[in-house]
Amino acid sequence: MAASPVEEIKEKIDIVDFLRGYLTLSPAGKNFKALCPFHKEKTPSFMISPERQSWHCFGCALGGDAFSFLMRYENLEFGDALRVLAERAGVELRRLNPAEYKFTGLLFELNQVAKDFFRDQLAGSNAAKDYLKQRKLAPGTIEAFELGWAPNEPEALTLHLLKAGYRPEDLLAAGLSFKTERGMQIDRFRGRIMFPIHNHFGKVVGFTGRVLPQFESDKTGKYVNSPETAIFNKSKLLYGLWLTKNAIREAGEVFMVEGQMDMLASWQAGVKNTVASSGTALTSDHLRALRRLADKMLLCFDNDEAGMAAGERAIDLASSADFQVKVVSLKGHKDPGEAAEKDPEGFRAAVKDARPAPEFYFSRYLSGTGRDPRDREFLRSLRVVLAKLGAIPSPVERDFW
Repeated sequence: MAASPVEEIKEKIDIVDFLRGYLTLSPAGKNFKALCPFHKEKTPSFMISPERQSWHCFGCALGGDAFSFLMRYENLEFGDALRVLAERAGVELRRLNPAEYKFTGLLFELNQVAKDFFRDQLAGSNAAKDYLKQRKLAPGTIEAFELGWAPNEPEALTLHLLKAGYRPEDLLAAGLSFKTERGMQIDRFRGRIMFPIHNHFGKVVGFTGRVLPQFESDKTGKYVNSPETAIFNKSKLLYGLWLTKNAIREAGEVFMVEGQMDMLASWQAGVKNTVASSGTALTSDHLRALRRLADKMLLCFDNDEAGMAAGERAIDLASSADFQVKVVSLKGHKDPGEAAEKDPEGFRAAVKDARPAPEFYFSRYLSGTGRDPRDREFLRSLRVVLAKLGAIPSPVERDFW
């Protein structure tokens, strides 16, 4: 019998099977080898020993077990890695409150069942399929990101879950239903294209629902998100990251957009290292999750004043987190989704030709002004740009501009 949960987890998880979920392994005698995910290399020097249940990279000298790999790869503390591996191994962590552990598992389960329900409903909705077709989303993209459809009925999902044996209070806790002023419990998402939100390990933790245009009104709102729960915190999650993190790591840069449709269109157009902030402002939690994967960030904003202002805040925050930031110009398109849908080739070229953030500031603040030092508007704009340049963390880059 294992002396501790850690030892029990190590006994139950085969490191070769575990690492196959992250790396492409090939046989090397009794061992396996792969390209190291922690430094750039062309010849595999990352070795995995089934006998020792360990890994070691001869290129960068890192090594360890499943715990150390997960902690470094996902930038986790030991406690978080312990919980992830315990769940994978089916090991109960006895120090956790059993009720809390069970409740968290229930929320994951409910979101998974809801995701499957929405996916099945999409197959039978011509209106939803027509909308996705209009947005030029290919079946492969819809399948990869597990898009679905919430019927425009008050209790479709609620009744489905109740019939499956879940309690009304469980649905409320998961944010899948809510109570009206009259006390009726109804679906939170109705008449909406459903975007499952996954955590960084691929588990569904919540949803964003986009109402179809024919059901849109002042009361509905174009987008509805799951409320914050024990497993869903929008400010810590990035849409698509669970599926694109390897592409981000390989590219050494991340392409950041705002909305889910922007992300899907970009990914489908071939920019596989894309994530979306899901309509919320970029946060320090987002940046910490991305910084372990890449040190370069390409930002693409909606082509209006609100988008430019939000993008400017994102540039400042990402720069302060030590990212090398560039900005992608949409060249007449209203947002990244439209650009990727209408001109995929031109969109890819625009991403490739992204310009450094200071050039964005020059264009935004100085291109429409004169150069007369007596002009108050010019002086105001110049002060803004100089302040932005002065905030660049790297002394070398700051001096260059």
